Amino acid sequence: MKKLTHAFLLGAVLLGSIAVIAQQREAGGTTGDPANRAVNINLGSTGGALDNSALMTIRRQVGKAISSEAVDTFIVYSPKIGGSVQVEGGLNACAEEGFSAKPNQFREFVHKLREIRPRTGTFLNIELTGQCKPVGSGAGEENVCGGIAGKRCPDEKQYCDFGVGQCKIADAQGTCKTKPRNCTREFRPVCGCDGKTYGNACTAAAAGVSIVHQGECKTEQQACGGIAAIPCPKGKTCVDDPSDDCDPKQGGADCSGICVK
Repeated sequence: MKKLTHAFLLGAVLLGSIAVIAQQREAGGTTGDPANRAVNINLGSTGGALDNSALMTIRRQVGKAISSEAVDTFIVYSPKIGGSVQVEGGLNACAEEGFSAKPNQFREFVHKLREIRPRTGTFLNIELTGQCKPVGSGAGEENVCGGIAGKRCPDEKQYCDFGVGQCKIADAQGTCKTKPRNCTREFRPVCGCDGKTYGNACTAAAAGVSIVHQGECKTEQQACGGIAAIPCPKGKTCVDDPSDDCDPKQGGADCSGICVK
């Protein structure tokens, strides 16, 4: 009977330990793990107005964490003095666990950040990291990219944002932006610089693509036929253009056409 009691107690202790570990992992546990002693905070717009209440909540949580010594390093990469002006606003920053932080304090801070739910039109990415990258290290946001030198962003999680309608300009210069990891399903189509239509600006940014214009991409029809007898490329056939007034079936001569597959 005693052996059975001891086995039951041991099983209860093990189950309790497993539950605590699971809770720590779910909350983004970092205590004792040097690989998770900092957190990147990225709040931005997906094309609409920024949720300023979410921005203020983040700032309040950071302020409380600094006051309680859960955080002793807070670096803001953007917006910054001298950087490009962001119309949509937002915040790109990093917070490091305090040297004198009590057990679980930093983990609880990260958990509170992850509980913030911005309204539609704003995304929030909370990502654990080993340590914050210092300002001026070339790893933060707002680094210049593109241009005549074709400079690339230093971080693979970033893409070069040229701004709406600027990517078709020769030797255009852009700024490095972090690719959002979570986007809403809001349908506000945009045409990407790769010629593809994306559901909204956030999904285009997540794919690392700048925007040509708002709205779906328009398929350009290639002209053919006419008095110059312009041929279609291989694999396509020249048919009458239904949008013009020239109809060969009605006696029209040298009517222009369009290429179709």
